[in-house]
Amino acid sequence: MNTSCKCAALGLLAAFALAGCGAPGSAATEPTVPAEVTDPTPTGTVSPEPTASPQPSLTPTQAVLDLEILEWGEFPIMRLADPDNTDTHVEVLIRNPNDFPVRIDRSTDELRLVNAAGEVVFTNPGSVYYIWEGEWMLPGETAALSACVCFWTSGLERQEFETLELVVPLEPATDLAYTLDVEVILGEWFSRGGGRGFGAEINWTNTSDQVLEEFSVRVMARDANGRYVGVAFYGALIAGNDEPIQPGEGGNGVVNDNMIDYMNPPELEYEVNAIGLLVLPSRALLAEWEGIPIMPGAISGGEAEAEGGYRFSTQATIEEITQFYKAALAELGYSLTSAGEFSGITLLTFEKGSSQVLVGIRPEGGELNLVQVNVN
Repeated sequence: MNTSCKCAALGLLAAFALAGCGAPGSAATEPTVPAEVTDPTPTGTVSPEPTASPQPSLTPTQAVLDLEILEWGEFPIMRLADPDNTDTHVEVLIRNPNDFPVRIDRSTDELRLVNAAGEVVFTNPGSVYYIWEGEWMLPGETAALSACVCFWTSGLERQEFETLELVVPLEPATDLAYTLDVEVILGEWFSRGGGRGFGAEINWTNTSDQVLEEFSVRVMARDANGRYVGVAFYGALIAGNDEPIQPGEGGNGVVNDNMIDYMNPPELEYEVNAIGLLVLPSRALLAEWEGIPIMPGAISGGEAEAEGGYRFSTQATIEEITQFYKAALAELGYSLTSAGEFSGITLLTFEKGSSQVLVGIRPEGGELNLVQVNVN
């Protein structure tokens, strides 16, 4: 390695060392990847454990499997303004079968009611999705949606249906920053009085070492026979002059049964899912930086302004990251001039004429690797 290479490499190593000691931006690029958690009792503490996130590949596109319908039920709509209205609604459990997060395009989605002959007898284009930020689902996650069976309102004769089909465009979600290192306690249900149904106090705590901008809780309910009957949602979002949710901080509120008010909440069993959304300088992931591709499937990233590079987190292995940049930079005419490990950091140096690219890889724990790309 020539003198300029050595200086650049030392600079990158120093940048990684600073990042490991809490330099600005370091915490924001190291989210914990969550999984679904279950609390079968009305009162319980939920402490989710992280699971694997998608493995990036050499190609920017991934085959995306359609959402699955696991279970559904049809229920009356309570407190109809017109007593002659015979509309009902369906509560649906959906699952993301992909091993990576997906973002849902609700602008063209359709929930189709299909009869025994396989004919579509009604289509609802306005389903309500009870998913994180109303937009995305985790790998393998089960969530919920609700939709109106509105034959009466649509001026149609009621048709019987046997099953449902869900048609909704999906794409891999690579710009997420979140943690499930949170704690939730769902209290006993109580009558809110005045015909307002039931509610339950919810207490939550940010048990991660990350700063949160939002804390969301999803409570899915089942009856005594184990049948899924509906969902309630709660969210604490910082806004305006509100302070971000610091590590160790928490709060409380009331989750309402407005989506399951045709049942008696105290007689139900509950599954509690919670997530914390991280405060980041920027969640936007670039496809490339200074002409150098950013590895597809990165979890979060942004410019490391102090070091003049671009930094991102990924659950790809060090070998996968190394092979990706060897192939990608070879296509751009770069040659690998040195590769080695220094103080736990894998450092790759590529050169093309007077241009130099340094790729540093540092394990971050929880199957995450932090990658920084510098161009000289």
